[in-house]
Amino acid sequence: MSWELAEKLKARFPEIELFPRPEPHETPKESATAPAAAAAPRRPAHEAPPAYLIPGGIVPREKLLEIARVVATDADFELSYLSFVTAVDRPEAGEFEVVYHCYAHQTLEELALKVRIPRERPTVPSVTSIWDGANWHEREAYDLFGIVFEGHPNLRRIMMTDDWIGHPLRKDYVYQDPAWLVEVAKRRKEEIEGLGLGERA
Repeated sequence: MSWELAEKLKARFPEIELFPRPEPHETPKESATAPAAAAAPRRPAHEAPPAYLIPGGIVPREKLLEIARVVATDADFELSYLSFVTAVDRPEAGEFEVVYHCYAHQTLEELALKVRIPRERPTVPSVTSIWDGANWHEREAYDLFGIVFEGHPNLRRIMMTDDWIGHPLRKDYVYQDPAWLVEVAKRRKEEIEGLGLGERA
C-alpha cells in the first residue's frame, strides 16, 4: 500500500510532514448491525483537516533533491515515473505549494510530494536531473505561476508568448494585453476605418 510507502519514506526522512489520511469508511457489515445513533458525530467539513486520497507528504525545500532521488531510484521505492509537476497558489498563506506526483509502473504505487515556497521569491530546485519528464512540467509551472526551477536546462515560457505579462494561474493575476496584441488591434482598427466599415448608425 502506498500509505505504508509514505510511512517508510518518513522513517528515512523524519522532517517530512505526512498528509492526513482519509478516515476509514464504515464497512457494510458494521453499518448493517450498528444502530445509527451509535455512530460518532462527524466534524463539519470546514473544521476537518483535508484528507488526501494520494499518500505523500510535505518536503523541506532544501531536502527536495535528496528525497526525490531516493524515491526515484532506491529499491524500497522505485517511483521512476514522474507523471506531473504543478503548483497550488495560496496567497492567504503567502506561499506556493509545488506538487510532484510520483508513480511506479511495476508495483502501481504512487506518492505525492509537496514543497512550500514563498510567493515573493518562488524558487525551488529542478528535478530534471532525476526525472527527465519534469522538463516541460516545470516550464509550464514557470510560465503559468512564475515559479523558478533552479538548474532547469531550458527554463522559458512554454504556453504563453515570451513577452506575456504576468502568470495566468496566480490568483491575483490581472490580464494585460501584450504589446504585440495592442499593435495588432491598432492596425486592424485602422484597416477597418480605411474601408469605411465603421460602426453602423
